[in-house]
Amino acid sequence: MSDLAGSPKFANFNITDFTYTTVDDTPIEASLLIPKTLLESPHRSKPAPLATRFHGGFLVTGHRLYADWYPQFILDFCQHHSAVVITVDYRLLPEAKGSEILHDVKAFYAWLFKPGNLSSLLPAGVEVDIDNLLVSGESAGGYLAFMSALIAPEAIKAVVMHYPMLDLRAPHYTQAYVKHIFEPPVPQIPRQVLDDFLANLKGDEVVTSAVPLARVPLAMSMVQQGHFEELFGSERSLYPIDVLDDGVVNESSRLPALWILHGKQDTAVPVEGTHKFVEKLREKVPGVKAHVTIEDGEHGFDNHAAGGGQAATLETAWVKEGVEFVEKFWPAKGT
Repeated sequence: MSDLAGSPKFANFNITDFTYTTVDDTPIEASLLIPKTLLESPHRSKPAPLATRFHGGFLVTGHRLYADWYPQFILDFCQHHSAVVITVDYRLLPEAKGSEILHDVKAFYAWLFKPGNLSSLLPAGVEVDIDNLLVSGESAGGYLAFMSALIAPEAIKAVVMHYPMLDLRAPHYTQAYVKHIFEPPVPQIPRQVLDDFLANLKGDEVVTSAVPLARVPLAMSMVQQGHFEELFGSERSLYPIDVLDDGVVNESSRLPALWILHGKQDTAVPVEGTHKFVEKLREKVPGVKAHVTIEDGEHGFDNHAAGGGQAATLETAWVKEGVEFVEKFWPAKGT
């Protein structure tokens, strides 16, 4: 088990690590979080609902169990509904391209929906309804949460996107200029940091997780110097707004309910990207079920609220509103 599993944030869960796919002999892992309250009374009349989560980190860094980036209220929400949770790693930029990251996401859902895979990890008496699925993710993970809705629309009942990276062709990612990211802002990282890193790659590396701070300078260089698209890939199928423009999702498609939350003062993933995405979503998918929360705060504002620095809870007013929206769809009625 990862050493990160010992965080107090996960104290109410039993954690099991597992491999959902392998790339060039490198395992790509996820962690299964089972609420201890569920283990204390496992023989429920109905299977437990399921939640999956993708971590953030600009698609460059991050770890599925890095607690500082895991919103507390989402864990509490899942525990409240006795939901089993899977938090997922995936290949990272720049060793991988965006298409390879999405390949991993598809591989995860293929693993999840293969009969017997998840049940083999569950203790006796615990059953899970894999078609009663909530997906969440922060930042880059919010991007992957939305893309999940296109990959497994029938099983996913609702998606929660925290300050998601949705407008990836915006100048913030594609043009070089002074960008004051985070507060206090990180230094401007020169292109040379990225060039030196790429020069040392052999071309066969597979990196699936990283304790975030170790690769933050690399991520900052990519974004501040405007080279995200170059390393991510240019295929339109990778870009949520392009996907909407191309009609991949339309009024006849089934799209899960979407809750998008974003801080007004976000310097890492500007809130304008969420506004642009939501406008396009409502234009291209009439009747889409979407709840949008825009609050004061920086990137990660739900973990560190503006002012007092306290994390949002299930009692926070805007969280209550969002949770009430999600609960119309997940857990599905009867669970």
